[in-house]
Amino acid sequence: MIRLLHLAAIAGLIASAIYAYSIKYDTLYQAEQVAKLKTRLRKERDAIAVLRAEWQLLTRPDRLQGAVTKYLDLEPIGTAHLGRLADLPAKADRGDEIARKLEALGLGATATPAAKERAPSTTAARSDEPRTTGSTSTPTRTVTPTAKR
Repeated sequence: MIRLLHLAAIAGLIASAIYAYSIKYDTLYQAEQVAKLKTRLRKERDAIAVLRAEWQLLTRPDRLQGAVTKYLDLEPIGTAHLGRLADLPAKADRGDEIARKLEALGLGATATPAAKERAPSTTAARSDEPRTTGSTSTPTRTVTPTAKR
């Protein structure tokens, strides 16, 4: 019985030694991979630094000015190049887009009035006013005198 116990202990010792060595060599392999990646990272950072230096060299103002005068026919901006705000075309009235989309889907009547139901006199009379999202009518307040007590 003691021999069997000795053999089991020796087998356990050999198995634990094999496991410890496999963990050790796996750790060494992973450390080697980390060292390789650090080297590659350092090389990539050096390459990025070189590219940034080249970019700064290529975008120097004196070099760009020489290229502009050589290849482009530019002239200074004068008042003839500027436009007025009144020269821009007016923004088109888009109307009620949601109602149009609902009608296109075949959903029929909506709670909002359609653009074609609006009176044309209200839009023509107020074309110079800015558009708002609220009511177009102005609220009026009536003040009633209160009796003194």
